[in-house]
Amino acid sequence: MSIGKKIKQLRELRNFTQSYMADQLGISLPGYGRIERDETDISIGKLNQIADILQTDLATVLNFEANQVFNQYNNRIANANGTVNNQIIGDEAVLRCFEGLIKDVERMKHELDQFKRKNDV
Repeated sequence: MSIGKKIKQLRELRNFTQSYMADQLGISLPGYGRIERDETDISIGKLNQIADILQTDLATVLNFEANQVFNQYNNRIANANGTVNNQIIGDEAVLRCFEGLIKDVERMKHELDQFKRKNDV
């Protein structure tokens, strides 16, 4: 999968708009759209900025595969009476998802500790 598609899927998982991403990056909306469509080269610095905005790390962006993540919008099947049933995903994919969540929690704890030290809380 291309880097632009990975960025798009991660953005959608965060429920961020292209406009939000463009604003955060300080670029135009069409410029951001070109990133997701792989119509422009992207620097490591810009990729790091995108990872920060998406609240993840560069490795996650580069290695992201949508089938490893439980996506409530794309991973549902509606039965005949309109009830939506979630599909079951494999143990390995669940494990990877939890590993990512654990990383996020660890990062947030670190940021909270830094905030507390900085503000003598």
